[in-house]
Amino acid sequence: MKNTFNYILGLLVVAVATVACEDKDKNPLNVFDLENSKAPYVRILVDETIVAKGDLGTATFTATVDDPSDNVASWELSVSIESGGVATDTVALATVNSFPSDISIPYTDIASALGITVDDISGGDFIRFLGKSTGTDGTVTTFENYSATVTGQPEQLQAFNFIVLVKCSAISDATIAGTWIIDMQDLYGDGWDGAFVTFEIDGVATNYTFTAGDAATFNVDVPAGTSSLVISYTSGAFEEEHVYTIQTPDGDVRGPFGPNPSPCIN
Repeated sequence: MKNTFNYILGLLVVAVATVACEDKDKNPLNVFDLENSKAPYVRILVDETIVAKGDLGTATFTATVDDPSDNVASWELSVSIESGGVATDTVALATVNSFPSDISIPYTDIASALGITVDDISGGDFIRFLGKSTGTDGTVTTFENYSATVTGQPEQLQAFNFIVLVKCSAISDATIAGTWIIDMQDLYGDGWDGAFVTFEIDGVATNYTFTAGDAATFNVDVPAGTSSLVISYTSGAFEEEHVYTIQTPDGDVRGPFGPNPSPCIN
């Protein structure tokens, strides 16, 4: 037993050492000690990290990039779309050769670069941007070079791996205040398998679902004075079983949505 324990302990030590070495091979950049950093680091300040689905046709991705170490020759920006955990191919989008610089790219152009239109982008999708910097000494750096302690901290404004979230548009063609009715059905009769409908009222989100049976109804009271109502759907398992309708305070019934409902109702 003792030999077995020592063997397992040895394996754990080797595993930890291997992970530590892999991370050490990257550049664990400390952006608060830039003088001692040789890596060509680029920061980006994105004006809006969320864009509404209905605004994609007219909205523009805008940002400012800078190289606080003053050692970057160029920075290349690429983009992909992630929908339901599946990503498109990554394509080149822009190159910046002077810092600081402002970037302004319409989302219609981003979609075109990907070979799609903004109509193909849905609420709940992520627009993922990847950056590659080339230092004045020729050093090439991507998010794969940096440790996760850098690319995983948005407060460092790293320009190597970041996203813009596509959000469902706010309701604009119905009376917002009043009682909304959600009628849910499960075609197999065993609840919604983890899926849910979200009512986001002035930024406060509440999820509605049911876990057993073939149907459920919810009355959602939206108070007077509400300025923004966003209704969205989040998928679960067995999406081919999920169907629902939404009735507005005006009495209009929207849907049915599903089977396999889309993330947004508008």
